[in-house]
Amino acid sequence: MSAVGRPLTVSIVNDYEIIVRGLAAMLAQYPDRVRVVELEAGGEPNEPSDVALYDTFAGRRHSLERAEKMVVSHIVRHVVLYTWDAPGEFLEDASRIGVSGVVLKSRGAGDLVEALERVAAGERVGLDVVSRGREHGTPPDLSMREHEVLALVALGMSNREVAEELYLSVDTVKTYVRRLFSKLGVSNRTQAALKAAGYEVQPPAGRLS
Repeated sequence: MSAVGRPLTVSIVNDYEIIVRGLAAMLAQYPDRVRVVELEAGGEPNEPSDVALYDTFAGRRHSLERAEKMVVSHIVRHVVLYTWDAPGEFLEDASRIGVSGVVLKSRGAGDLVEALERVAAGERVGLDVVSRGREHGTPPDLSMREHEVLALVALGMSNREVAEELYLSVDTVKTYVRRLFSKLGVSNRTQAALKAAGYEVQPPAGRLS
């Protein structure tokens, strides 16, 4: 049971029906903690809810524009963005418009539900890089593919193994690895693997040999 004394009510929002239905299926595993009250593909929520969970698939700035409308409308109590990555500038803009949380898609369904519960309880989730400010720097912006490569490097895979896993050429993987080293400020794969936790792509125990 959540902090509000009942299952959280959640509106799921994105432009694509397949995305909102996929998220609904994830949350359906936790009926005692979450109740989806609306699936909105292409618009804004019409039903009051504790949280609007907005998948940013196919548009980051567009997502922020729509999220701001939700915040201003007060139909939902909180807006949470669900995204592959969250550059510092994106987090700053999300914080400025009143978004309550940002959750990375590398987190499992259980972690997502926990984040929604924390937001409903009044906590700001995933926006800590904003509160730290630029004095401590912001993490470099990694593409989705670079996130994938970093996750596999953290598993200890060679360039050839990464290439086979992702259906890429070895030369292409080498290029991605070089970019990762440059962006992360590291000089070897071990150092890069240690950075993986900060990007929520540390390998699960079941995938470690």
